[in-house]
Parts: sequence; C-alpha cells; structure tokens
Amino acid sequence: MKIAHWVYHLIRGGTEGQCARCAIGLAARGWNQRVLVFRRTGHFLSPVEAACGPVKEIPIRHLLRPSTLAEILRLARWLRAEKIDLLHTWDADAAIFGALAARLARIPLVTSRRDLGAIYPPWKQRMLDRADRQAVRVVVNAQAIHDHFAARGLPADKMALIPNLLPLPDEQGPTLLPADGAWRRLLPPGPRLAVVNRLDPEKNTGLLVEALSLVRKEVPDASLVVVGDGPERPALEARAAALGLGPDAIAFLGDLDRVPALLPLCSIGALVPTSNEGTSNTLLEYMAAGLPAIATDCGGNAELLGRDSARGLLLPAHPTPRETADRWLALLRDPALAKRLGASARDFVLARHAPAAVLDRWEAFYRSLLS
Repeated sequence: MKIAHWVYHLIRGGTEGQCARCAIGLAARGWNQRVLVFRRTGHFLSPVEAACGPVKEIPIRHLLRPSTLAEILRLARWLRAEKIDLLHTWDADAAIFGALAARLARIPLVTSRRDLGAIYPPWKQRMLDRADRQAVRVVVNAQAIHDHFAARGLPADKMALIPNLLPLPDEQGPTLLPADGAWRRLLPPGPRLAVVNRLDPEKNTGLLVEALSLVRKEVPDASLVVVGDGPERPALEARAAALGLGPDAIAFLGDLDRVPALLPLCSIGALVPTSNEGTSNTLLEYMAAGLPAIATDCGGNAELLGRDSARGLLLPAHPTPRETADRWLALLRDPALAKRLGASARDFVLARHAPAAVLDRWEAFYRSLLS
C-alpha cells in the first residue's frame, strides 16, 4: 500500500510531529510512504525526506483563487501518476483540499480529528464535516474527540482511535538550549513549573502568570518557565512585570528544540487550554520525564492524567487563578505526592504511547483499509 500523508508543514508541533513520526516509523517497517505539505519547512523536513523520499510541496495559499484549483488538479494527477493508494490528511487545511484531490484522483481519503474544532469558524467546520463524510475512516487521538464528533453526528464506527506516539528525546534534533553551564543564568531559581505551548489565547498561559503571583505569597522562590512563542507573548511579559514578577520568578524562553533537555530541570508541568485540546504532546513529554502535571479538563487531558488524580491534578475547564495556585501549591507542599504522580504518569505513557506500540496500531489500521 502506498500512502500519502498531507500536513501543513513539518515543524516540531503536535500534529505535524505525529504525522512525521508515523511516516518515518512506517517507512522503517517497509511501508511505502510519501509526505505532502503546504510549506516545505520545519524540524522534521530532513528526517522525513531521508526516510520517505522527497517531500512534495502543494503551494496553496488561499481558499478561493484560480491557482488553488490548478494546484488541486496538479495534485490529483500526481496522486494517479505516483499510484498512491490512499491519501491521509492530518489537519484541517489538508482535509479541505485533500477531499477534492482524492475525489479527482479516485482514491480513498482518511481524515484526522486531533482537537475539538472549537477554534474554527462555522464555514470551516462545515467543510471539515463534508470531508469527514467523504472519508473512508476518520482517525481521532482521544476518546473525548471521538465522543464529541459522535454527538455531532459522525458515525462512531467510522472513527478509529489511535493514541499519539510518544516523542523520543533522540528524535528532537540539535538543542537550541545553552550548554549545561549556562542553565542557571537562563532559568529562575527555586522549584520551577514549566508550560510548553503556543502563546495564543486558547492556551490560556496568562492563567499561570496570575497564579504564580499567588503561589509566591506562600512559596516565595516558586517560579515559572514559559516555552513557546506567539502573539500573546508581549502581553504576558507586560502582565508579569505589572505583577512584580521579575527574572527570578519567570522566564520566557521562546521556541526551543529538545524540550526533554529542559524538563529534568523543572519540578512540575502545566497545560491549561480552555476549549480545543486533543491528546497533548506536551503532557506526554511531561509524563515521560516523570513530572507531575496540572491540566485543565479539556479534550483528552483527563484521559492522560486520570479523573481520579492517578497521574496528575485536573483543573476545571475554566479555572480561576486561585484554583490553579492551589493545585500548584499542593504539589510543592507534598513532595511524596508529586513523586508518586510523576512515576505513575511515566509508567502510563511508556506503556500506552511508546512508539512501537502505536506504530503497531497504525499498521493494523492501514491493513484494515487494504482488506
């Protein structure tokens, strides 16, 4: 079976990284894989090309342009010429354009739902629903995603749940972090809580800045390490300054490769999105590092941490800074609890999300389509 995977680009991010690791892993097992992107850029570009051959760019930049239809027609011809058996789209833009390309090429389509779709405008949600109806299967990465779209009318038996593959430290590429001797100059002192996400409104990183000011009233050396970049960064930095949180309390590190190199230097991980999470690679990385985590009850977060607090501490979907600070303080005050949650989390992800186990499920999924 010759499979073409389509994703926006090949940055280190969640969906992009999962697509890349799936294609690379299956290629290593002898499967014929090709990867398509809208932009030939990102951390995984070279590894994907080494494993799967040239990454094909589909230079669609707008929804309603004559050039867009021309690119879709060219893609359909390429799919036929390359004798692609199946087109698997991994994100929203790929699904919208891939549905037409697959129809023109007369090949099956697989779509993916890796979040709740809450960030998309209504017109885009309708186009994604149409692509799902055309698809032979829809892959989801969390039971919460499955249940959400089943409630919206997508047949439950059309969806296949395949968990995220755990990112491995040796897959992360060269580090952008300073040498070991410079860590103390970069990071604030004291017990550090790490948050790794895009700095946009949906990720709600400002909640942790507000909570930090409350935590430090009781644990004065507690600190926050923010990894990621985005449009909210200037406002977050300004709010930290307004709260009197200086370099000894908070560090904005921007985008970093090799996040696993940072996590052993932190005590807790956090992820507090409000409405759109699937299965979070960030939570998987915290858990694999043995960090106890705090997360909102959004998307698949509860499936990872456990509603019974077996592997981390859950917050409501829209918590207050006080609620967030209380969970944070609970882990700082009780090292035995933090250690137990971190160990349980690590055992869970190594059993359920290890690359070999997840790639076995991908192989079984694609073989089911062959039959």
